[in-house]
Formats: sequence, structure tokens, C-alpha cells
Amino acid sequence: MNQKFKIYIKHAYDNTLDLKLTKDAFKLIMSGKINDTQISSFLSLLQRSGIQPHHIIGALDVMRAKMNVVKSPKKSMDTCGTGGDGKNSLNVSTATAFVLAACGIPIAKHGNRALTSKCGSADVLKALKINIDMNISKIESCLKKIGICFMFAPNHHPAMKYVANVRQQLGIRTIFNMLGPLLNPAKVRNQIVGVYSKDVFEIYKKIFEKENKNVCLISGFDGNDEISLDGSNLLFTRKNGEFYFDPRDFDFPKTIKKEIIGKNAEFNANRILEIFSGKKDSFYYTVCINSVFGIMLNNSEKINKNRIYKAMKEVEKTIKSQEPLRMIRKLSEFTNS
Repeated sequence: MNQKFKIYIKHAYDNTLDLKLTKDAFKLIMSGKINDTQISSFLSLLQRSGIQPHHIIGALDVMRAKMNVVKSPKKSMDTCGTGGDGKNSLNVSTATAFVLAACGIPIAKHGNRALTSKCGSADVLKALKINIDMNISKIESCLKKIGICFMFAPNHHPAMKYVANVRQQLGIRTIFNMLGPLLNPAKVRNQIVGVYSKDVFEIYKKIFEKENKNVCLISGFDGNDEISLDGSNLLFTRKNGEFYFDPRDFDFPKTIKKEIIGKNAEFNANRILEIFSGKKDSFYYTVCINSVFGIMLNNSEKINKNRIYKAMKEVEKTIKSQEPLRMIRKLSEFTNS
């Protein structure tokens, strides 16, 4: 039991954790000197009290200083979202990453195993026979030669091992769900990021504005952490500012729930292969619309109706060509060579 850390637990309980205290608390957590019980108490109380932008900034400063960095092309993009929306949906951001890579956008995908869901990006990629455990030199080569790479969070944030067990035991979202998309080891400037609530959206918006990143930030309809087909989604981009987008205005079909719900890694992997092999269902259309916004983000375009339709044609043409399927095969071959 670390006596000093009790101070930070009390501040989390009293909702008086300022920027300096947050940094100090995370330095201790990431040093491995704090036991699981104290970490669990701290994370749970911080979540209950309400995470503020200065909590995120303080934790980021500590985490980025310990991060194993990957070199990447200038216009590389990540599709990593927060997760934690409790929907147990299929791996939309991972499937979207393959579509965007197939469109010629360099994708430096950051992700982890399932912590608050049934199947994380690392789980589904392993089920697709992709080796997620590579050294930095091979990851950089993979991004350069294949056009997409996966950076397994624990390999790039080794200090995360001190909280991994607690996160799995808690099974609830914590500040670490919010940190993930902000800790891309390739330091990408282009990001399409889905978050699980409007409160988190506001926090991310402030951070992204401060860091001057080229982002498409999404708070999906009904708490989804990606663009949902079923209603009005809150979005933010540098060119458009804050706005609402409803796919129903563009004749997208409403979601059939059983077509978007995920199960284990093998099931989710098979569903990705299905939509890349010609199956058109709710998962297909959800991946399409999220990919559309990735294309417009890459082009640094102001979003309007004509550009949405144009990007949609490109996405559907790309999937029909089966290039995302070939991208999966090439990534599997390269990572296992």
C-alpha cells in the first residue's frame, strides 16, 4: 500500500484533482509502484467524479513521454476510437481502416485487445491471421510497403502493463478508453475518432483544437462511437466546425440490429471478410459511411452533400474491387514473413 497515493485517491473522490496532481498520480501509476486495489479505486473514483480536459492532458504528458514511437508518412491516418460504448458491435473502425488503406491512404492503426467489449481490434486482426506483435522496424516497413500497419498498444506503451489487469477486472470504461486514440505511436495528424458520449466529444474537441490536428471527431447517434445509420450524429472537423449528420438524409438503410452485433473474434473476422466479398448489409453500410468521412478528412475537404456522394462512390467501387480483401491478405503475408 503506497501511503502517498492515498492523497490522489482522496482528490479523485473530492473531484479536486488538478493538472499537476493528475500528472503526479499517473507518474506513480506508470512506475509500477501502486497496487491494483489502489489503481482500481483511483480510476473508478475519477470516472465517477467526471473526467475533465486537464485530467486527459496530464495523463497524456506522462504517457507520451514513455511511448515507443513509430516513424510514419506525413499524411498517415488512424481510425482508433474510444470504445466503451457498450454496444458490442462489430469492428467498424478496423474494417474502415482496410477500406481507407485500399483507397491509397496510409493507415497507422493503433489498438488493443478487448477490455470493455467482446472483441478488440487486436483480437479481430489475429483472427484474420495478422501478426500484431512486430518490432518497430518491421512496423515501419509494413506501413511503407503495404500501406497499413497495426500498432499493438501494449508494445508501444509498456507502462500500460501496470493497469492492464485492473482494466480487465473492472470491465468498465475508464480514463484509459479516452487516452487510447490520443496516444497513437506514429503521431498521426489525421484521425477519424469516434467517442462514446457527448461529454467526451467536448473534451476531445478542446484537446484537438489545442493540438491543431486534422480530425473528424464523432459522437454517434444513441451513444455509438462511430457514425450510426439510425439517426443524427454529432461531428466536428476543422473545416466545418461542429455539425450534425444523418445518413438517412442520403438514403442509407436503417440498421438491422443482428447485422451489426459482434460476437467472438472469429465471428467478427468472418463478418469483415463477408462485406469485403460482396455482402451488403448493415455492417457494410456502416463501414461505408465511416470510410466516406475518412476520405474527406484525407482530402482536407469541407464536407458537403456532393462530396459525400462522391466519396461514397469511391468507397463502394473500392470494396467492389475486393482491394480491401487483398489488403488483408497482403498484411497477413507480410506480418508473418
